[in-house]
Amino acid sequence: MPDKLPPRIRSHLLARLRTGEAVQVVVEELGVPVREVFRAARTDTGLALALAGVDPDGIEAVGVVGRAEYLRLLALGASPSLASQILFDGAGQANTWRSEQSAFAAACDAVATASVKRAERRPSRFTPERRRQFLEYLQAEMAATKATAEVGITSATVYQRRRRDADCAAAMDRATATRSTPEPAGAATDAQWTAFYEHLAIHGVLRQAALAAGIRPEAVYDRRRSDTGFAKQTDHLRLRDEPAL
Repeated sequence: MPDKLPPRIRSHLLARLRTGEAVQVVVEELGVPVREVFRAARTDTGLALALAGVDPDGIEAVGVVGRAEYLRLLALGASPSLASQILFDGAGQANTWRSEQSAFAAACDAVATASVKRAERRPSRFTPERRRQFLEYLQAEMAATKATAEVGITSATVYQRRRRDADCAAAMDRATATRSTPEPAGAATDAQWTAFYEHLAIHGVLRQAALAAGIRPEAVYDRRRSDTGFAKQTDHLRLRDEPAL
């Protein structure tokens, strides 16, 4: 947790910052490291305002803090209406600031645009409903990568969940255990091979890893016969946890 300045030091510092003195000069005379002041400002809004040249007790400070908090909520992904509900009980204060201050309006637009782009890049959540649909597709012998696309998630999202959720891993294994016609040989993508390696590293079973990644086991065996590097890599993943003789 960031340090707090002693009350006496803080009071003297604020008083002198209000007169426009440079923080480096003040802290040197007070015998306080400037980094300690900056750390305290992380949670001390009044000190942060004073460092920025705003009187923390002045009327201007109320608007500065309100606008900063509004932008912070937008950056966290809140919609403009939600941010207004949180800060202003739904009142149109933010709209007033936007109409009066073009710089604030531009900042709002920039932050909101960045938040939308970030949300577009964020993988969809692997919700219980998506998991149910995904497992149904696997049971219907659909390749894992196609199944993830059908339910609107990425392969990486599924295999991240698989690594940390034993129940999810078991459900996927059950869904693929009775497959008779996994996807055709040669159709495996880089993402599928990555999933295959990850599963093999955990469970050490070639056939199980192939089915979990939506790859025909025969494709794995064929590649092992024709690609010595691949054979060595898969042997290493299969045998790395076995005790040495």
